[in-house]
Amino acid sequence: MAVTRTRRRGIAAISLLAAAALTLTGCTGNGFGGGNGEVNTIDAGLAGSIDEAIANAMQLSQSSNAIVGVWTGSGEYVHGYGDGITANAPIRAAQASQPVMCALVLDQVEQGKLKLDRKLSKDLPRQVGLDDITYGELCNATSGLADFKDSTLVDIYANNPTRPWSDRELLAHALPHSPVNAPGTEVHASDTNALLIARALRESTGTPIAQLLEDRIFGPADMSNSDYPRDMNTQLDLPKGGMNGLTYSSSGGAPVCNVPGEAEGETVAVDPTAVPHVSPSMLGGAGATVTTVSDLKKFYEHYVSGGYGQKSAELVTTLTVPPPAEGAEPPAEGEEAPAPPTNGWTFGLEKQGTLYGQSGAITGTLTAAYHDPVNNFTVVVSLNNSSAGAGFVRALAFQLAAVAGNPVEWTVEDQTAVLAERAVCQPAAEAPAEEAPAE
Repeated sequence: MAVTRTRRRGIAAISLLAAAALTLTGCTGNGFGGGNGEVNTIDAGLAGSIDEAIANAMQLSQSSNAIVGVWTGSGEYVHGYGDGITANAPIRAAQASQPVMCALVLDQVEQGKLKLDRKLSKDLPRQVGLDDITYGELCNATSGLADFKDSTLVDIYANNPTRPWSDRELLAHALPHSPVNAPGTEVHASDTNALLIARALRESTGTPIAQLLEDRIFGPADMSNSDYPRDMNTQLDLPKGGMNGLTYSSSGGAPVCNVPGEAEGETVAVDPTAVPHVSPSMLGGAGATVTTVSDLKKFYEHYVSGGYGQKSAELVTTLTVPPPAEGAEPPAEGEEAPAPPTNGWTFGLEKQGTLYGQSGAITGTLTAAYHDPVNNFTVVVSLNNSSAGAGFVRALAFQLAAVAGNPVEWTVEDQTAVLAERAVCQPAAEAPAEEAPAE
């Protein structure tokens, strides 16, 4: 019988005591934008509930640090958890920052330099496999391109996080599995879309994407603590004070929680590995931006409200509904047509009820950001262990939305259950102590 010892083989020892992690350090600046970013104008009961939710998520994801921002119509709460982490600490935002690429598309359209129906092949003529895909289809998730992240890449990302990647190499993982559908016919979210936007705009404008984002996206939204790497192969470290991450080794796309011990049949639980150096090239245009939770909030408010082009607010918040499949029969006379979907994908965003945003993972970090323009609500949350995956931090953001009382289609308990299902590398339960025999 295999035995899991409660001791751990130290790869990168961390404290997983959530209560201790809830203590904010006295650091007053992080070298990225200055100040610790702490804000608390909500009532004590709500702040306590948010803290409890974060503590639970940190334990379930085996994270030692977290940062959360919750903005409601009546107050805000921005807080950092864990040793050395401030509320304004730089984070690797992964796919939570991915919509900046579609914002850049809208900006180019507003300037008259691009049309949404322009074929990508005109700007990338040597790239095979693009067929009739347009810029608009890249953003509304109907390009038909498969995601480039398969289990092979998941393992390499976790086990060799500093490895450099070119966008062509990543694209080579997607094209053999593409198209998953003809362009414009079905919704299929894929990080390959944003990867190609960055590459195509770099080629068509002759300007580095980092410069375009700084001038056209970050600046207008007052995102002074945001940066896109100018050199993906050398910018492996976060700015001073950043929330460096953790990850378990990966095998077959799953975290490795235990390794063989010295005794026969014994397994030994391992700690996650510290990953202070991470190559942003593993996501590239799909999520290489370094930012803060407060800057992400600024971006989503600006983007969803139409800040990157006239009438863009309607485009950004309108659900993508492809046309009926060719040959589909219309409803018979007297039958009601099926109700249109209310959740799905818009122009670069996931829509769930009145929430718009994205969640994502890059080695060492999970981040989710969602904005509700109807109820003036935003939640951004980041954890420093990536092994639980993007779905985990998405559930946490949804849980926090319910905790804050935002009108959502789920309960706190619903998302608590999702978090428990997605927990990683949990310590084995202690066997109950044997009772002493009665005398």
